[in-house]
Amino acid sequence: MTLPFGKFLLSACAVTALSAGSVYADVGNITITATKNAVKVAKTPSKVNIITAKQLKEKGIIYVKDALKDIPGIAVSSNGAFGGATSTYVRGLSSYYTKVLIDGIDVSDPSMPPPQFDFANLTTDDIKRIEIVQGAQSGLYGANAVAGVVNIITKKGKGKPYAKYSQKAGSFHTYKETGESGGSLGKFNYYIEGSRLDTDGISKMDKRHSDGSYSRGDEKDGYHKTGFSSRMEYAFDDSFTVGNVLKLYKTRNYLDNGWSPNWYPDDSAPSNNTPTAKSLRDESHFFMSKFYIDKTLKNFKIDLNAFYMQNLRYYKSPSSDYKGKRWGENVKALYTINRTKITAGIDHTMEKYEDNSPFKKLRYNVGGFLEVEQSIKNLVLQGAAREDHYKTFGNHFTYKLGANYLVMPTNTILKANYSTGFRAPSIYELYAPPVPAYWFLGGNSKLTPERSKSWDFGFVQNLYGNKINLGATYFKNIIRNRIAYYHSTYKNVKGKTVSDGIELEAKIKPIEPLVIGANYTYTRSKDPDTGEQAARIPLRTYTGYITLKALNNKLINTISGRYIGKRFDDANHTNQTGKYAVFDFTSIYNFNKNLEASVSVKNIFNRFYEEVYGYSTLPRSVFARISYKF
Repeated sequence: MTLPFGKFLLSACAVTALSAGSVYADVGNITITATKNAVKVAKTPSKVNIITAKQLKEKGIIYVKDALKDIPGIAVSSNGAFGGATSTYVRGLSSYYTKVLIDGIDVSDPSMPPPQFDFANLTTDDIKRIEIVQGAQSGLYGANAVAGVVNIITKKGKGKPYAKYSQKAGSFHTYKETGESGGSLGKFNYYIEGSRLDTDGISKMDKRHSDGSYSRGDEKDGYHKTGFSSRMEYAFDDSFTVGNVLKLYKTRNYLDNGWSPNWYPDDSAPSNNTPTAKSLRDESHFFMSKFYIDKTLKNFKIDLNAFYMQNLRYYKSPSSDYKGKRWGENVKALYTINRTKITAGIDHTMEKYEDNSPFKKLRYNVGGFLEVEQSIKNLVLQGAAREDHYKTFGNHFTYKLGANYLVMPTNTILKANYSTGFRAPSIYELYAPPVPAYWFLGGNSKLTPERSKSWDFGFVQNLYGNKINLGATYFKNIIRNRIAYYHSTYKNVKGKTVSDGIELEAKIKPIEPLVIGANYTYTRSKDPDTGEQAARIPLRTYTGYITLKALNNKLINTISGRYIGKRFDDANHTNQTGKYAVFDFTSIYNFNKNLEASVSVKNIFNRFYEEVYGYSTLPRSVFARISYKF
């Protein structure tokens, strides 16, 4: 990797000057994603970042996509505020190389050409924490976990039953109502949450000028969302639990249809003022349910899960519908003996693609994995291997090897991983019917999986009784046998996708009420066709925050910021979308244990910037919230 020492040193120093990071999620936290079992972050070889519900509240974050922007190694781009299609790029790789889970269930959309999850509509209301495990995890999670895994874990009821109501209001006539209730009643615990969000919104597209520059559009594109989630759990005793998780939401999102003569997005184009364009919108209906049984017998634990997920997308004017569905069941068994953990599991998954044509297709996958975690004094070793079977291309084998070592004299944690991964060709890429009018020859049933290998190594350093936490990681990914649209169909083509980079993190607690966090990411992601930096992947990113508590912790103030360096919207580097800094501020005041109020200011300095060329981002915006717990 070419990174001159002077630039590296300057970047490392800038991390301490720009204040967001968790330094591997405060290594005392617990992760269940990195090994499929509960384990301290400090003892897992994988790099793990955890975003807690507390952190989401202190930063005034409404959408999960905005929380991910603060994590080193992750870039996010949206086609407009309030419901704009959102992509995440983990370690310089496209969205479809990251597996997204909600409570362990894959929620990527099978009706997308490469299945992926659109974060546009996912809000933070019912989230307990978000776990991000970077690096290939196919040895545990199978297809498409090439760049990593994002696992969103929802809240669980506990303690005395309560009810809570929150009201939010803010810029662009934005209103959000949220009600929740949770608690325990003997052996039964529950959590229920419902919300409604309405906004007039802002223009999805920006206004294009004759010199090719952009300014904010004039119109308003509204957005509406209704959501509901619940978790019900019954513990027969300390060793036997059954439960159900339910999550659903419905959205209506108004879009733009303005295009300049050169086919650039343009809010002011005449085509955006037609009746068809003014009624252009999409609707999304998401539903997920999981039923689970957990049983413990001395050193043996078994988990059984059955699940169903669907994501329905309806586009109006003109009308086109897409329906992606996934269901199945899995079993996982954990055996612990002394300092050895052996985990084995098998899962069966069905995926279905439908659209408003006669084309419908169903396929299945069966996968099994074996994982061994071995502790030897201060050393933890992890080995995982998985075999997947698809009807189309047969079997595919992946594995992962990792090590974690604690250097006692200096309290330094060393981490290293090597892993392989794969992306399975999608239903559409394999079987899509031809469309002669668009010179599309249809899918290619002879496609084989993309194959990857990745490695990373780094350290976490705790100083002065954990008042200072530092972390650094180097990573590299190589993807071969890539699937690309080529000569009117999909083919496995030559050329490697390569990304590598450095992630630096720092968290400082100089005095009890003050916390300062900072991250720096350098990502070099090579486009295999042009040899240039890949589209929408910033070369450098700085993020940070400062949290200050006062009045006996009744008042919590957080200012956060991010700087996006050089970034282009296309692989030919025609359209620059980087080189900007954005700052947000949130203040929370707890009147008492039941009443709480907050105000958030987004984009404090009203910076005009774009994450996707020609599409809008929020100008300066103010949102206030008040909540009361009964």
